[in-house]
Amino acid sequence: MNVVILENIRSAYNVGNIIRTADALWWQVRLTWYTPSPTDTQKVVKTSLGAENNVGLKQFGHTPEAIEYAKTQNLLVVAAEITKDAVSLAELSKTEHAGVAIIFGNEVDGVLDSTLKWVDQIVYIPMQGIKESLNVGQSSAIFMRWYNQIYS
Repeated sequence: MNVVILENIRSAYNVGNIIRTADALWWQVRLTWYTPSPTDTQKVVKTSLGAENNVGLKQFGHTPEAIEYAKTQNLLVVAAEITKDAVSLAELSKTEHAGVAIIFGNEVDGVLDSTLKWVDQIVYIPMQGIKESLNVGQSSAIFMRWYNQIYS
């Protein structure tokens, strides 16, 4: 089992997009903090086009709760973030875990520093252009597809 954890995502459209991608690639989705949910935000439903009913979707009040839940399922917990300790996506180590839980943070501020203390690894997507990052929907799609291709 593989899971995307969305922390403090502002855009309901980004959330719906990620839910659709998770459905297409057989991933589950966890929503934390103020990330909009399809149960209370019509824009998420509009963008996810019914995929919200097919992915294993759970809401947690705080990201550490979602991380603890992932660890009870023997998932490697990874944050997608640019830090001095981050490794390239290609260097992600799968180890003996049953799958992965990848955390994507707020579109402007990224994954919370307090959350980074809870994760097993931090990864970034190597960029070749002048920009340092991608939209959270694009980043999550790249990560999910890459992980499926390498480890499935």
